[in-house]
Amino acid sequence: MTSPSVSGSAPASPVAPIVRGPAVAGSRWGSLAIGAVVGAVAGFVMRDLDLPALVSYGGEREPLVPLMTVAAALLWNTRLRQWVAAGAGVLVVLWCVVAFTPLSSWLADGLRRQDPVESADAVLVLAAGRRADGSGALTRLLHGVELLAEGRAPRLVVTDAGPTDPAYAEEARSLMARLGLKQELQVLPPAKNTRQEALALADVYRKQGWKRVLVVTSPAHSRRAAAALEHEGVDVVSSPSREMRFNFQALESWSDRLRAFGTLIHERLGLWVYDRRGWLAS
Repeated sequence: MTSPSVSGSAPASPVAPIVRGPAVAGSRWGSLAIGAVVGAVAGFVMRDLDLPALVSYGGEREPLVPLMTVAAALLWNTRLRQWVAAGAGVLVVLWCVVAFTPLSSWLADGLRRQDPVESADAVLVLAAGRRADGSGALTRLLHGVELLAEGRAPRLVVTDAGPTDPAYAEEARSLMARLGLKQELQVLPPAKNTRQEALALADVYRKQGWKRVLVVTSPAHSRRAAAALEHEGVDVVSSPSREMRFNFQALESWSDRLRAFGTLIHERLGLWVYDRRGWLAS
């Protein structure tokens, strides 16, 4: 006797085709958008902290946000996504620490060297890395010319940062002419960093038999610049200019702390590197 067939069960339905195209495309665009947002946040944070100054004062700030946005968007669909997210998170935490703690003030402590102003054989205005400073470069030059107008030295010495920058000497010559200053203007060879400036000035210092030089640079840079020159045998009187980008003396506002951070870290690293290489006077 044959067993009866099982009745009442639903007939098997055909499998519907899976449409992948639009869904996959949508997810990819969504991932790109998320990566772009993460990258943009990281770029804005890096710009606020002035992190390009860690590499060089001449580092470009403006393309940072679009570059980070594109890079993070492209990497978001790869195995590096977790690293991109972690990096952005670390930057955001660092931003909060810098903005709302005295970290920048601690970094600034001891960087500014202000000596009693004395007469000297020359006023030296340092120029390396001045492109990113903007108004800061002009402030240094103005302070140097001010010392010249006070009769502190018979000559002004400037350095040029290289062929891609406007000639610092032309700016100095024009300013001296407008103020009716007749002192001598000397130009050192182009220099990419403080070490090269110190070597060039020390060579002129010895050949011309100078006894003392008034050195003008930014406040954060003044300690390293003076020590680098003293290492080459130059008798230095440090007279830093004013800092125009932030209130170097106080750093009380969160915006000042953010703007100062990159410069201060750059100088701390610079002091460490110069000390390790034996380029600073003890």
